[in-house]
Amino acid sequence: MPFALKALAKAGLVIGAIVTLVGLLARWFPALDIVNNGLPFLLAFTLIVASLAAAARSGLLTVFALLLTIINCTHFALALQGGAEDATPGAPRFLRVMTFNIWNQNDRIDDIAKFLSDTDADLVVIQEMTADKWSKLRESLGSRYPYTLGDAGLVILSKYKIIENGRVDRGGMQPWSSLMLRWAVVEVNGTTVKFVGVHLARPFYPKLQYDDLVTLVDFVRHQTGPLIVAGDFDMTPWTDKLTSFTQATGLERYNTFHFTWPLHIGGIPLLPFVASDQVFTSPHFAKIATWTGQRLGSDHRPVIADIALAPSGAK
Repeated sequence: MPFALKALAKAGLVIGAIVTLVGLLARWFPALDIVNNGLPFLLAFTLIVASLAAAARSGLLTVFALLLTIINCTHFALALQGGAEDATPGAPRFLRVMTFNIWNQNDRIDDIAKFLSDTDADLVVIQEMTADKWSKLRESLGSRYPYTLGDAGLVILSKYKIIENGRVDRGGMQPWSSLMLRWAVVEVNGTTVKFVGVHLARPFYPKLQYDDLVTLVDFVRHQTGPLIVAGDFDMTPWTDKLTSFTQATGLERYNTFHFTWPLHIGGIPLLPFVASDQVFTSPHFAKIATWTGQRLGSDHRPVIADIALAPSGAK
């Protein structure tokens, strides 16, 4: 038995070391960052390897496994930075924001309309909207959301009048895939807020995803007032890209542990294990609460955030 445990520990140590190295190299080779989406699972794996090495009574293997665990634990802890500051107890809600990738093949539009109505968010961004679904959804929610932007891809719904708006497209791409970002300026109780909806490229297209993030960072850096960015980032807080995004922009993350994807693949229900749908705000705001909605036919859960003004109103 000790021999078998030792063999398992050795194999696990080799696998863990390779995956850890790949994840660390992502800073210089963005395509490797896809591995970091699973960092919490890698950390758990290295803890199991350390336990196996200890059970096999191999001091050397145990030391190496613990070193690997420490490296991944440090990586994990660094990725926790950038979380939004909690609002003071009893702070009134300033806005409720939602992001939802509804999946372009979703046929449960009536259920989605009811969910949106029941949740009653002030600002909503929807990804993977199609023109036919938007027509039906808008008919159901027109009175609740009298102000909207877009009719396909990225769509914004607002309770507040949209003062200004715009979009950012990827250059050289077809119209149906070029839209990366859509923004709207609204005034809420005397405070002007820019609400930005995004849908970044998938990690399977690492260069495009990297370029999207560079574009988004540049966009955010040019903003000066209260800002909310929400959408499907297609990357988790553990990735080097998203960690770099928070460091470069100073925005604060609202979703770290609410896993939103995948709810199903090929019609087979799954438990989500990726927190790819995010809400970020400038330091003008503080977090009251973040949660996810139920399964609504999409491969993503919606993310909802209740936001307060920061104690000073701005920082």
